[in-house]
Parts: sequence; C-alpha cells; structure tokens
Amino acid sequence: MTTEITVKEKIKKVNEILLKGEKNNVSPDSYSGYTGYKPQYIVDAMNEVFEIGGWGYEENKTHTVNEVVDGKEKPSLALSRVNVFIVGVEFSPKAWGQSRITRGDIGDAKKGAMTDAIKKALSYFSIGNRAYRGLLKGDK
Repeated sequence: MTTEITVKEKIKKVNEILLKGEKNNVSPDSYSGYTGYKPQYIVDAMNEVFEIGGWGYEENKTHTVNEVVDGKEKPSLALSRVNVFIVGVEFSPKAWGQSRITRGDIGDAKKGAMTDAIKKALSYFSIGNRAYRGLLKGDK
C-alpha cells in the first residue's frame, strides 16, 4: 500500500526543514534591517521534499534602475520577476525581487534580485513564511 503525500504536507515539511536549520540558514539584510532565509537553504529544502524537477521557476523579466551620480547615469538597483511552480498545482505565482548593485557588480545584483523574487513567490505557498511574518531572529 502506497500513501501519497499531499502538497500541503510537503509544504509543511519544507517549513520544518527551514525552522530546524534557522541557526545557520538565516541572514540579516544590512540595508533594510530585516532577516530572511538564505536562498540556497530554501532551494535545498524544496529539492529535498519536492525533488529536483518537482518544482521550479521561470524568469519573466530582469532589468536595472539607474540613478544620477555626479551628473552621470549609473545602475543602482536590479529588479527581477519570476513565477514559481510546483508540479501538479495549477497556481503559479509571480513575484518581483530586488537587489542593490554594489561595487559595479550588476551580475551579482541580478542574481540577488532573482533569488529574492523566488523566495517571495514561494511565500504564496506559505513556504518560508516565518521570514515574512517577522519571526526570524534578528528581525526588526
């Protein structure tokens, strides 16, 4: 007899993994003062529970925002929009993420914006929701 684990039970397992590892898997944002889960820990928890290929994301759009510094336009912020999916679930939420461009590293900022968007989109499934409820140690 095989028992199929529901998506709701799998989401609960992902959050249990994140909660159990909170000593090492959270980091404060020095700019905003909020604390969130490190992206790799969320990806690892999703892969462990839903398995590779059982969930994913698609990037819809990435661009930079410029600011004027000393009379010259300079990229200062990367934005990314992704939608995430869980195989077998029709709902596929989209979310925007952002990351500041520091030391001219646009590629790293785009990666940061994408992982921010992935975490936000997964929160529509209540994955990593402790971060958005301000329950992680170090939150404002």
